[in-house]
Amino acid sequence: MSDSVVLHRRDFLKLVGVGVAGAAAGCAKPPAEKLIPYLVAPEEILPGVPYFYASTCRECPAGCGLIARTREGRAIKLEGNPAHPLGQGGLCARGQAGLQGLYDPDRVKTPLVKDGAAWKAVTWDEALALVGGKLAAAKGRTLLLTGLETGTMRALGREFAKATGGRHVMWEPFGYENVRAANRATYGLDAVPCYDVGAARCVIAFGADFLETFASPVTQARGFAAMRAQRDDGGGHFVTVEPRLSSTGANADEWVAAKPGSEFAVALGIAHVIVAENLGGAADARGALRGA
Repeated sequence: MSDSVVLHRRDFLKLVGVGVAGAAAGCAKPPAEKLIPYLVAPEEILPGVPYFYASTCRECPAGCGLIARTREGRAIKLEGNPAHPLGQGGLCARGQAGLQGLYDPDRVKTPLVKDGAAWKAVTWDEALALVGGKLAAAKGRTLLLTGLETGTMRALGREFAKATGGRHVMWEPFGYENVRAANRATYGLDAVPCYDVGAARCVIAFGADFLETFASPVTQARGFAAMRAQRDDGGGHFVTVEPRLSSTGANADEWVAAKPGSEFAVALGIAHVIVAENLGGAADARGALRGA
């Protein structure tokens, strides 16, 4: 049997030091940060104490209310506002991820000017001088293109366009012009409706993914859960007609596969059956069909 090896305390500390040094050498060097202390701290901010601010989510046109949690002036978490009538405390995944745009390391940090096929960073003074010259040269032929704005931002865009002799045009990736036109033709109100899904006993969706992207998903998801609660008395039935199986379609009782663009034909056929067989709401359907 071999003799036992005695490891003295000093030798043990040497071995531990070598191991720690080797582990540190294999790690990447952390980026240098410049820490600036609060020499004159703001009265409304206490280090380590979170502050909460009510705001509005702008990730989609629904405009759900949210609560932003901040620490030392930085937003760190977004949640739904329980006092808001739309979300009632809920916030979709898109709204939860709103902070990613605020802290995106690839976001544009300075004005950029196109230099051939690349972009060149310029100072704010240079950028303002360049834009001012372009606006003066294009007096009366300018177009201010923004997302869907309301309140003060819409008024600011309108005033800016007026001062430059141009127009303010708002654009959204998910446009609701057709929905607005249908609501105007059917009910005489030029507005995007808010659907009370919770009060319905049966819902038929024609290509409207209302649990993910269409209109106000948070509000409609809450209403969908309320509609489903009517199953004890025979209500809560849901049918969807769409070309692909969406998240909304996966929650349907009946999923009807339709070729892209043919949803209108299915809806029109259902309306004709309602009128021909004089079913409930036939008079309303007959008036809507005249415009179709």
